[in-house]
Amino acid sequence: MTRVFEELHRILRPGGHVAFEVGEVHAGRTRLEEAILPCGVQAGLEPVLVLINQQKFTKTANCWGVDNMAKGTNTNRIVVFRKWPRNVRQEPARSNSAMVFHS
Repeated sequence: MTRVFEELHRILRPGGHVAFEVGEVHAGRTRLEEAILPCGVQAGLEPVLVLINQQKFTKTANCWGVDNMAKGTNTNRIVVFRKWPRNVRQEPARSNSAMVFHS
């Protein structure tokens, strides 16, 4: 994953943002935003925000018998990174944290 973020860093304009949608796996025990935050930081991107949208909704997989909030991805998770502008001196990232919003 770090190589993906290195490429995103290369093509992103200085001061630009990238929103990366991730999910949850292993019945919600593994949250992929926690796995990709260090990759983005290592690639030189600044974590800005993690948005977690959790709601009761009808899943498309319901037609195959997958119940809501039981299996599969039950939230939308978006991680936003920023590439520092060239004229701003970048401080080294001290943590892999970003603001987290739940909706």
